[in-house]
Amino acid sequence: MGVDVIVSQILSYFCKENYSDKFMKYFYLNRFVWSVFGIAVCLFAFVSCSDDEPFSDNNIVVPPTTDTIPSEGVVIGDENLRAALLALLQTDELTTENLATVTTLSLRAKNYSTLEGISALVNLDSLTIDNNIGKAFIEFPAEIASMKNLTYLKASSVFRGTLPDSLSGFTYFSVGESFLGGNIPPRLMDLSAERITLNISRSRFMGLPVDIWRKLCADVEKYQMSQSLAPQAAGYFLSLYDPDSALHTQYHADGDFEIYQTHSKGNGINMFILCDGFDYSCNAVDGIAEKVMKFSVEQMFAIEPMTSLRDYFDIYLVYVESPEKGMTYSSDGETNDWEVETKFGTHQPNVNNRYYLCDTPGILDFIAASTGISPRGGIVMLLAHNMVHGGSAGMEYVSDRTSFSVSTIEPKFAKTVWHESVGHSIGWLADEYVESGNAMSEIPSDTRDYYVSEYDRWDYGRNIAFTHDTASVWWADFIGDERYADEKIGLYEGGNYWGKGVWCPTENSIMRTYDRDQQFSAPCRAVIYKEIMTRALGEEFTYSYEDFVKFDMKDAYYPLAE
Repeated sequence: MGVDVIVSQILSYFCKENYSDKFMKYFYLNRFVWSVFGIAVCLFAFVSCSDDEPFSDNNIVVPPTTDTIPSEGVVIGDENLRAALLALLQTDELTTENLATVTTLSLRAKNYSTLEGISALVNLDSLTIDNNIGKAFIEFPAEIASMKNLTYLKASSVFRGTLPDSLSGFTYFSVGESFLGGNIPPRLMDLSAERITLNISRSRFMGLPVDIWRKLCADVEKYQMSQSLAPQAAGYFLSLYDPDSALHTQYHADGDFEIYQTHSKGNGINMFILCDGFDYSCNAVDGIAEKVMKFSVEQMFAIEPMTSLRDYFDIYLVYVESPEKGMTYSSDGETNDWEVETKFGTHQPNVNNRYYLCDTPGILDFIAASTGISPRGGIVMLLAHNMVHGGSAGMEYVSDRTSFSVSTIEPKFAKTVWHESVGHSIGWLADEYVESGNAMSEIPSDTRDYYVSEYDRWDYGRNIAFTHDTASVWWADFIGDERYADEKIGLYEGGNYWGKGVWCPTENSIMRTYDRDQQFSAPCRAVIYKEIMTRALGEEFTYSYEDFVKFDMKDAYYPLAE
């Protein structure tokens, strides 16, 4: 029996009809065969899937894992950025998987129009963009705030706009010379990190969180890190702000003071710390002014011999309310870049000269009226609300040993405090640096004679000499003393602003430069020690070189063999 006859009989059985016509037989035969084939294909697919796909108890298929789903292309909003990523990954397509392998990205100078899609680099921890001078500035991408692994960003002259408040966790953030403005976000920097770096100068920023400022200052002192906060672009001024200001309910009034420390040795030396350019909002209890003053005290006593002599001081914090926040300064000495009204008119007439002017008599009167204690014969340090480097100390009151100094609060201000407040104002030390242009010039005879006369008259400048006779300089005892061999004490020409005709005891010290990790030289420490002990003990104290060496070397002291 043929197949067609069998099929005809099967069809007749199911349909109860006679399909004897030849055409109809083949028609239904073909339909039957294709139906069987379709059923077979479905059964095969079902069996194949059942080997790989798990089933739940209610027979619903569990979705496959994400790594079995084909990756979709990632949208990058700028063709130059897309091309850079394709070249870096050596691929023809950007996917979530291959972008997740990128941890460091350095973009060369291109005319990038946007960084849209940059957050797809979920494991990126370092991003560098060469400056785009002459190119269009890029809107700072808010999506960077979601990149929790990104801790390093270097992109000068690249961005415009403002930084997202949620931006956080950076240890290195450099976006200077940009069109970025507003406030620095309160959690921008990782304050728990060992060290941080922030470069935002010559931009349009207006506010820096006080706790970030404090961390920056501490890191500069410890690690010599480069921090650049100010000046900002013309028409903009960076000042401190407190992100927690809304939580403050108590404020220090103008003229309030607190005793920060009481002496435990000697007769007590009065030290007064106060600010200018800090308005009402800065004077909250545990607010900006309080934090700045307390931090400055700790920095002042973080260097020897101040650390070992701290117990001789009574320290007062005096609160001052200025009408406005900030500081007047000029970059050319003619036109003020920024102008505000402050309590004592403190201002920087020319940022290139670094010195500050203020109403010194008014400050002394304010201290006396506020505390009931005369500051004459004591130590006064004024902190100017400006993050442009600068500071000064004068000899106006050297006759009664009233020490007065001004320092800005830029990141290296601790070293300014050491140089100005400790070196000049307490130790009455002279500058050991050489002015630009005077490196090869000898000090004029009339200038030398003036300094010799004034310095001898007021017991000032014992760290410089106008002779190279080793036996006649103030630090003669140190020269050749084996206990100070490491400091290489001798006669080094150049100091007191002139390259020739003036000598200093060491090649470098905090009185010459504080761009590096400098300390006071041993002769400078001896002068500061002598001055403080004389103030604290009066006639009970008589200076002795060997007593100083014992004080200075402490447990390492040993007498020289006779």
